[in-house]
Amino acid sequence: MILNRNAGIGLFEKNTYNEEGLFLFDFNTQKRIYLKAYSDWKPESVSSDGNKIAITNYPSTKTKYSKTDLVVMDLNSQNVLLDTHKYFVLDTAFDVTGNKLLVTAHKMKTFCLDIFKNEIIAELLKELRLYKGDLDPEHNSFIMPCEKAKDTCYTFDFTTGKTGIQKLGIKERICRIRYSIDLAHLYAISEANILYCFDRNYKIKWSKNFNDTGRINSSDIYLTDNSMYIAVEAHDVKTNDWGTDFVIESHSGEIVNRIEGYQYRGRFATDYFKNRVLLHTFKTIDLITGHVSEEKII
Repeated sequence: MILNRNAGIGLFEKNTYNEEGLFLFDFNTQKRIYLKAYSDWKPESVSSDGNKIAITNYPSTKTKYSKTDLVVMDLNSQNVLLDTHKYFVLDTAFDVTGNKLLVTAHKMKTFCLDIFKNEIIAELLKELRLYKGDLDPEHNSFIMPCEKAKDTCYTFDFTTGKTGIQKLGIKERICRIRYSIDLAHLYAISEANILYCFDRNYKIKWSKNFNDTGRINSSDIYLTDNSMYIAVEAHDVKTNDWGTDFVIESHSGEIVNRIEGYQYRGRFATDYFKNRVLLHTFKTIDLITGHVSEEKII
């Protein structure tokens, strides 16, 4: 599941809760559009303006590292802008214009693809995963953690094509990093099970250690659209086999709510609107009250 809150566009794959196949949902018009020619494809990215999507598909005769089909589509015209079968794609990320695409592929350096030319215009490193990083739309740059080196993130400037190294002043590898909604801060989860908040000069504002409560180092970072709260999922929680979700006040780093998981509720999937998170069941959960919606929202 991918939901672009700014554009009000969601892209949802075929699964147990959606047996009809890949579809686009416009939250502004409440319109659902099935991409019938791509029913079994996987959503990869939605551009900042919501006008372009990247999707991938494995061939029917796949081997362990078969190359995948990668398609970039313009939603307004329904035109396919890019259709390639050159890479075993792991994840992708658009630049702010939607004209360039970062791609992580198996046994290749992460690279930047010019969508209209279908050309690689810059190369980065191999030890990067885009889904662990985030786009800075103000500067049209992307930050992502290095999977091998401790205290190391890489930045890529889409405009200049240059790669930079950013140290955060911690001793651990970084598992996930994300900008706040207002872009004033960055939040990061480290392999040591610590959630950090940094200012834009990469100085630590606060940190929260979760080692006494559960493992958060495989969690995503969920943000409310008013920038007031952050949420993380904790696994291996001694008191609850279904895990526990923690809601943190973004300015102080204090835990303001603890939501206990339970069977069939569904895990967090992606940010939703206001103070809610969308679950894999297509229901939503309110981070302040812990209330789960009775009906699916789409």
